[in-house]
Amino acid sequence: MLKWLAKLWKIGARDTDPAMRRRIMLSNQLAVFGAVTTLPYQLFYACTAFTYYAPVFASNVVIMSGYLWTLRANHRRRHDSARNFVVLVAMIQLAVVTWYLGRGLGVHLFYFTIVSILPLLFERARATTIGALAFANVLLFWICDQYFGNGTVPLLVPDTARSVAFGFSAAAAVALISAFMLLFRHQIDVVEQSLRRTNRELERLSATDALTELPNRRAVDAFLVRWSQTPDATVGVVLCDIDYFKLYNDHYGHLLGDRTLHAIGTALRGATRCDFDIVARYGGEEFMILLPQADAAYIRTAAERLRAAVEALAIEHAYRPDAFGIVTVSIGYSRFDTLDWTPGAPKREPIDAADQALYRAKSLGRNRTESGFLGD
Repeated sequence: MLKWLAKLWKIGARDTDPAMRRRIMLSNQLAVFGAVTTLPYQLFYACTAFTYYAPVFASNVVIMSGYLWTLRANHRRRHDSARNFVVLVAMIQLAVVTWYLGRGLGVHLFYFTIVSILPLLFERARATTIGALAFANVLLFWICDQYFGNGTVPLLVPDTARSVAFGFSAAAAVALISAFMLLFRHQIDVVEQSLRRTNRELERLSATDALTELPNRRAVDAFLVRWSQTPDATVGVVLCDIDYFKLYNDHYGHLLGDRTLHAIGTALRGATRCDFDIVARYGGEEFMILLPQADAAYIRTAAERLRAAVEALAIEHAYRPDAFGIVTVSIGYSRFDTLDWTPGAPKREPIDAADQALYRAKSLGRNRTESGFLGD
């Protein structure tokens, strides 16, 4: 039953933005609930004394048709008309039924339900529009309560039936408000979950290099800031630069150059501690590898392992001036020690030391590792 109702209130909401979809679904829900909550009264009229209650029964048939027209209007993308009409139909229904049966049944209590739902049906909370509609609903409630009394109504209702009906009306009004708030809260939760997923994906994309699918320089900076706040934190820094990569691109083309960058990034990732070390694309053909909690001996070993992993790819590079014949990397390394950190931001000295060591590796023949440790 609930699944069937859910399909009804999604009519016309497909391919719309989230805010519009929420408003469409809410107006459909008001129409569906208006029609559904009228059915028990119709059964009451039909089973008690149909001839006696024929006028109000006929009025409700027309009104239920109006609720169903709201669904059709939304289906035909006439969303503003559907919203305005469903509110108007609900207001008319409450006035007509209260006129026939009197305030003793409490049908006019549903005016307060409409007032509570009105702000949810509009794109923006325009105080004048919503205030005017709320005032109209309160005024109609007051008129129904004051002038549609039990002694003057066209149809008389037994006291017992009136008490039962009033209790049902009060309970139904509260239940309807609660149902709308629950549905609205559910829709907010769905939107918030979608927004969180989108934000996480955007954050991931903003910190990921599109070509190599590795973390980028922004991710490196964020990682170092986090580690700078960790007591007794040390992080090894390894800078890798592809040897003669401009010549490679010039002769083999940028498409093959991009594939080579991706292959080297994958090889570097495979030569590190999975889910612990950070392999990032730091520049055009430069990679940075961060080795948390690594001592000097491990950093030296890791640097040589990274160099060997790229060499083992044996990617052809026939245009190197040194005639080595394959793609290689030069590496410089250093380390952030506890004393290198400042609150919220790491110093640049270890990165600069690794960078200087990288240039020494380049000047000493390439395809080698050089230390940036003080004293080496």
